[in-house]
Amino acid sequence: YSLHGDGELDEGQNWEAIMFAAHRKVDNLISTIDWNGQQIDGPTKIVMALDSLKAKFEAFNWQVLEMEGNDIDAVVAGLNNAKSFVGKGKPIVILMRTIMGHGVDFMQGSHEWHGIAPSDEQLEKALTQLPVTLGDY
Repeated sequence: YSLHGDGELDEGQNWEAIMFAAHRKVDNLISTIDWNGQQIDGPTKIVMALDSLKAKFEAFNWQVLEMEGNDIDAVVAGLNNAKSFVGKGKPIVILMRTIMGHGVDFMQGSHEWHGIAPSDEQLEKALTQLPVTLGDY
């Protein structure tokens, strides 16, 4: 498995690895892309537009799956589904459509929270908006 963010796909070495994996038929690789449209410098459509990631990966001869990445049940199902493609001659990529900061009103959809920690007060507010995580905290 490998996990990537859409913002890091600006870098050429990613595409070299994507091309290499398909060329060498690394069909036991399941890569996930956190496709939230944000990166540290701003929205990907402004910094470096990615347009159709599905078409790009298909052009590189990858098996492409898509899912709702903010739904943990969909993530588990998607990872299990991806395993059914292992050994079939292509690397597998799961494009996970996500919203950065999902579930926290003052973080949601903003690149400004990329790489910074909330204050104690902000953390307390965020945790009240994410009650299912409180047992794990």
